[in-house]
Amino acid sequence: MKKVLLALLLIVLPVTVFAAENLSVTKLELTNDKQVITFKGEMEDGSLAVMCKLYNSKDEEVDLYSTDVTANKFEGTFTVDKNDTYKVSCANYEGGEIKSETIVVKNANPKTGDSIYLYLTIGFISIIAIIGCTKFFKKEK
Repeated sequence: MKKVLLALLLIVLPVTVFAAENLSVTKLELTNDKQVITFKGEMEDGSLAVMCKLYNSKDEEVDLYSTDVTANKFEGTFTVDKNDTYKVSCANYEGGEIKSETIVVKNANPKTGDSIYLYLTIGFISIIAIIGCTKFFKKEK
């Protein structure tokens, strides 16, 4: 009886482990708002965590993100600083098929409107304040 039970365990356990490794991402959606790429997806039943990687247009890995899977759903964000075409690839943390989607990011690094004149004005006012404080303290002594 013990030999039969042991034989069953040796057959069932590898099949269970193999089945767990083949869990796949079934849905992956990408959206972006300037510098932030948001991804949302769904997994097959039984997945506990997902790993997502961000690639640029040169297929270079830019960032990675790991998150838990709750009710077969996951989500997260990547922040980018350049206009480019990005690819997000997600898979079950323990392996399985990889699901990828691409998105084009525009206006990732918008102009800030900073001007050299602003810095010159701040510097000029600072110099006047330093001179005024120096004269005031010299009169006090």
